[in-house]
Amino acid sequence: MSDETPGTLAWLDRQLGRVAGLLAVIGAVSIVALMLITIAAVTWRYGLNDPIFGIEDLSVVTLTLVAGAAVAYGARHNAHVSVDVISYFFGRRVTRYTDAVMRALSAAIAGLATYALFHAACGIEKACITNNFSIEHRPFYYFLGVALGLYTLHLLLRLFIGLRHFSGEDPNEIGD
Repeated sequence: MSDETPGTLAWLDRQLGRVAGLLAVIGAVSIVALMLITIAAVTWRYGLNDPIFGIEDLSVVTLTLVAGAAVAYGARHNAHVSVDVISYFFGRRVTRYTDAVMRALSAAIAGLATYALFHAACGIEKACITNNFSIEHRPFYYFLGVALGLYTLHLLLRLFIGLRHFSGEDPNEIGD
């Protein structure tokens, strides 16, 4: 974060980092749980020739936690794939505008997905439970909603910081 970034934006950035760290811990625990579930499933299915009833349900809900944590943590640490072709051909003058447009559009899409996860994800009740154990998907949709909400806030923060540094170097950009 640049020294010219206002204190409020820097504080918000630190808070988003803390929440992303918390989600990363949840994701790490979920990865370990998913490994143990997979080991148990494979051992029982192929070693003992007796598959465990409902193991797929546990895998699906655990994988939901992993995916949500990956989205939030990946956003904070620039782990998502991006290709910067525009600055290669047109330079920083053009990317100032394209960055602002893309950050705004990305935040709108992520915000819409967040809204859908909180308000419309379980429209059909049969689709809101797992097949075998009837585990309710709603809390996992809420977790994904929180993760995408964090991503939306991250994108909006990057948009505001980019606009703040519009005429100079954008601290959001990764160096060469």
